[in-house]
Amino acid sequence: MGLGRPLLLATAAFLAGAFLGCEVTFALALCAAALACALYRPARLVALGLALGLLRGSLQPRPQPFALADEFEGEVVSAGVVRVPQGLLSLHLRGLEVHRGDRALFAGKVHAPPPLLNPGGRDRRADLLARGIAVEGSAEVVQVLRRGPVLYRWLDALRSRFTERALLICSSRERGALVAALGVGDRSALPAAAEEDLAASGLVHLLASSGLHLAVVVLLARALGRRLWLWTRWASAVRATAVGSAVALPFAFAEVLLLGAPWPAMRAGAGAALGLAGAAAGRRSDGLTTLALGAAACALIDPAATHDLALQLSVAGIAGLLLLARPLRELLPLSWPPPGAARWRRFSEFLLGLACSTAAAALCTAPLLAAAFHRISLVSALANALGLLPGLATIPVSTALVAVDALPLWWIADLLAGATLAAAHGFAALPFATVRLAGPGLLACALWYAGVLLLSRRRFRAALLPWAAMALIAGSSAALARTGETMRMTFLAVGQGDSAIVQLPGGHAMLIDAGGDLRWPTRVDPGARDVLPALAELGISRLDLVVLTHPHPDHAGGLLTVLDRIPVGELWMTPEQDPIATAVREHARARGVLVREPHQALLGGVRIEVPSHFEKGRSLNDNSIVLRLVHGEVAALFAGDVEALAEADLAQGTAPLQAALLKVPHHGSRTSSTEAFLRRVSPRYAVFATGAGNSFGFPHQDVVARMPGAHFDTAEGAVRAESDGHTLLVHRFR
Repeated sequence: MGLGRPLLLATAAFLAGAFLGCEVTFALALCAAALACALYRPARLVALGLALGLLRGSLQPRPQPFALADEFEGEVVSAGVVRVPQGLLSLHLRGLEVHRGDRALFAGKVHAPPPLLNPGGRDRRADLLARGIAVEGSAEVVQVLRRGPVLYRWLDALRSRFTERALLICSSRERGALVAALGVGDRSALPAAAEEDLAASGLVHLLASSGLHLAVVVLLARALGRRLWLWTRWASAVRATAVGSAVALPFAFAEVLLLGAPWPAMRAGAGAALGLAGAAAGRRSDGLTTLALGAAACALIDPAATHDLALQLSVAGIAGLLLLARPLRELLPLSWPPPGAARWRRFSEFLLGLACSTAAAALCTAPLLAAAFHRISLVSALANALGLLPGLATIPVSTALVAVDALPLWWIADLLAGATLAAAHGFAALPFATVRLAGPGLLACALWYAGVLLLSRRRFRAALLPWAAMALIAGSSAALARTGETMRMTFLAVGQGDSAIVQLPGGHAMLIDAGGDLRWPTRVDPGARDVLPALAELGISRLDLVVLTHPHPDHAGGLLTVLDRIPVGELWMTPEQDPIATAVREHARARGVLVREPHQALLGGVRIEVPSHFEKGRSLNDNSIVLRLVHGEVAALFAGDVEALAEADLAQGTAPLQAALLKVPHHGSRTSSTEAFLRRVSPRYAVFATGAGNSFGFPHQDVVARMPGAHFDTAEGAVRAESDGHTLLVHRFR
């Protein structure tokens, strides 16, 4: 097997070195240590590969944040990346159209990217730094100063025209967007719901601009070139395989450019070039070595490519196909079809092979997907066995449409895209389609891949041992969490919005608000971006209670997504008839969630009190639900967005308000946190739910000045509080 081949091991070591070299500051010291290990002859190639990778990674510039004027000049490096004299910027661009290589005048604001803000979140700062980018922001293209190469403008225009044509001709926007994604790699028009269902069903790999697209196109071009050559009178002079490979090579490069040259496509293009060159020379290439060499070519160009998730998934998935597909098929208690078997039997075996191949890829990519998206698909093998064929067939048909705008081909592409989407929607609708889980640590990843390696060596029973150990560790952690008596509160950083997760003794959990911004629907979904990953990371698979304190977008923005993707016991709302309240209420009832008005309750030994009351005619803010959670001797008060009027009612009422922890009303607005209210609460800790650099000036300095106790602000990241019923500890997430 390829694992014992020195070139493969040396190339894999180079990739590991390039990855570490971008990450650690002592890469050169590691490089020297690797060179010392090269003195040991059996490890020489691996040590040299590791040393070269570390050296290449250490040469990657380590960017530092910088400031820019409101107007600045720069050159477009790729989509959303601009180079200025100080370094690279990640920009959300609007205004005039620009292409790679264009030099333009921009007007906008830039800032250092945020670090890891929430449990289960993505560390955007680390991701961008690995790509050599230290500053991000948004800008408008004011003027194009110099045009770049014509090729890039032509390719961008070609992709744009194809997408417009697909949306116009196909029977639905969803089908047209999928045809565009599979034909030219343009996913901009694909609805979020369709992409979500493709991910849940395990068919989302069809959208990856990588080896799948190139394999289909290159294999068809090679087969066609070979067959046509055999019909010529020179067929006996030159091998048809060599001619077919030579014909397919330019198609591989053209497909890479057409897809926009992302790293997975670059890797696939390099691998295809190596494979075709070997075939033309009459040499049989090793799949794993070719895969590693293609990835190493990307790392040689830019070591930051090793940190690209799409490239990691591409390499891991294809390695799984090569290593595990056949062992998984041999594990099944089904005989292989004999020679001359009936057509239906051979087709059944083909579908079975697709399922095994998908399962093999899923086994190798599962830790990466769990770390990045906190979920894995449980139906991917079956969905791919039944839904992959039309998706695969759509790729060459869509690619052919780029060159030949024929209505019959559009009809076929539309039909195939519809079949693919039907499979995705059907399997994603199954209640067990996906499972959400916390990001795996180093130990879990090591145990998982140990099982994968043993499985590839056909040591099926031995492979169960590391997986059983991993399951035992995870099960023990979950059992300890359910038997614990601690109440944990996590105030999430959701921008200029509000959201808190409360974990109660006995494994119970509740969510208070779900973030958002001041638009409805929100521009960015905080439910998918922040709340769901945090729930998965905290080990919460079900919410006993969700509370919408009041129907403003910055509190309800992610709630629909939460209701869609995680089981919820009850939803508490006021009887407001606001359009947002109505939408949330109807959405919850459609999902079978019981909608109730707030009331006193006992959950996990924690008493939930509701000192507020709904009064018709008051503002949405003043009608916010106020919750007081009492855990033994410790109380926490969640004050929603109540303002002076409601605070006066609360301060003059008889309901207890004293709390060790206060979620400050209305993000620290000057219209809230009156002195009478604060005297009744008398908090030792105060948490302000605000967004970094918000335009409202929250929290207001007057409020900060009169707020007692220690202050925490979610603008700097999530805030966590833990109570054992007697004491309360509050600290930042990081």
